[in-house]
Amino acid sequence: MHSMNASKEASKLQLDAIRNCLIPKFLIPHMPFLNVGPDVNALLFFDVNNDASKISWARATNDREKLENAVHSDVHMIEGDVILQGQGTESQKMIPVMAEPPQTESDLLLVDWLDKIKYKTNKGIKLDFSSIDAVEISLQRLKEAHFQYPIKFPVWIHADVLEGPHGGKVRVDPSRFFQTLKRVFPKCTVSLGWTTGTHTDLSQSAYTWDMVMDMYELVKKWRIDDQPIVFQVRLSLMHNSVPQLKWLCDNIAHSALNVWHVKKDSVLNDDLMHIAYRFPPHAVFFDLNHAQYEALLYKYRHFSKEKISHYVQKRDEVIFRPQAWLKMGFYIQKDSILPSTEGIILTCPIVYIVTKSTYRPTTEVYIQGRVQFLNRKNREIESFHTGLNIYLRPTAYANFDQIVGIRCFLGVGGEIEIVGSNLPDSIPNFRKTARITPSSANCYRFQITDAGDKVIFQVSSLHDCITLESVIQTEDMHLTLSADIPEKLSREPHPFILRMEDNNREGVIDELSVKHKM
Repeated sequence: MHSMNASKEASKLQLDAIRNCLIPKFLIPHMPFLNVGPDVNALLFFDVNNDASKISWARATNDREKLENAVHSDVHMIEGDVILQGQGTESQKMIPVMAEPPQTESDLLLVDWLDKIKYKTNKGIKLDFSSIDAVEISLQRLKEAHFQYPIKFPVWIHADVLEGPHGGKVRVDPSRFFQTLKRVFPKCTVSLGWTTGTHTDLSQSAYTWDMVMDMYELVKKWRIDDQPIVFQVRLSLMHNSVPQLKWLCDNIAHSALNVWHVKKDSVLNDDLMHIAYRFPPHAVFFDLNHAQYEALLYKYRHFSKEKISHYVQKRDEVIFRPQAWLKMGFYIQKDSILPSTEGIILTCPIVYIVTKSTYRPTTEVYIQGRVQFLNRKNREIESFHTGLNIYLRPTAYANFDQIVGIRCFLGVGGEIEIVGSNLPDSIPNFRKTARITPSSANCYRFQITDAGDKVIFQVSSLHDCITLESVIQTEDMHLTLSADIPEKLSREPHPFILRMEDNNREGVIDELSVKHKM
């Protein structure tokens, strides 16, 4: 036990020495006592001042000439695509080679590719798999290479494990991929992506909330969030995707994005700047292979605010501030509250969020937000029961099912209700209801004003809840419901509370804030 504790303490001192710049980063690969291995974080290994945008790439080094050029260049990471010899043909053999579909043959074996690189300890590698058949035998070859000559540089293992925007069928089964990875070569950076495609009009395209939640659940299921993880995303699909992917990275430890670009794709400069603005330097890599975008990123990576669009500026005005809210209820339950700077997801009714500040009823203060309901459990909704509660003037809220105050309910089916919640018998009953026509987006924007003698509940049914442009409120609220409030109800300062009413839907809530009228 003593030797184990001593070893842990030594590792801690070594890591502190690196972080405090007592050991130059360029010496790290040459110092065996630091135990640098294939799972070393690229930002720790390379001397890039913790800025992932400075990591450079050699892409698709699948022939000897490209590999030779990459090895002798100043790039940091060398990427190659791995298939089986004769992949998908009658002559397929269990020999990993370097090629990208639709190619089926190559004269460059994976073992030769590794031999060329592994002695160049100033490079990292990324192996990209587009077929599950090639994964196990390739990782076995990588393991053998590591055994023969210990790898002391970053190793990324990539596969597209979920279907994404305009993407085709997943060719790498995620269960087999993770099982094999954990068994054969677990010490690495896991790079995960979605299959993607393109379209003549990408204005409505995005990595949706369902897509990123699928990825979140996959990572949690296979318990790989204790090592470096990178989520690979396509630049041309990022226009409407930043909030969802920022949420994903905020909720998966040790994770980052890798933004890659396909030359034929059309991209707005604003989108590149939006990514740079929202993600800190250590949280997003860029494999762009495009001189103009690389120059723009080099110039404005740390000054991106100067180049963001007015839509991003508008979102700043309504962006969710997690630090202004408290978690309540049984929030220690796994995945019950999933916050981010871009929004928060409430998954069940036994948890809720409460404003840290308290507010006195007045016409000058209102709470506003936007909620999108996700049907991830394929359940039927219950009228006036499946939806989001916003509580005003709560005087008791230690128990999630006995919150005392005024309950404003917004249902998935467009139901709207203002009613007393667990109020004493001495306070007269009051209840007002209305209904708004829901849209296929299952998304609503709301604004509630507690004026003291009455509560005013305004709701809009939104047809667009995913595009960046949807942050602009283009019209007035569609429906206004007002209810008179009994005088006996306390008018002392109280917080606001948000809570799902049942388990039939999950709520993605953004643009949530308490505002003072100007």
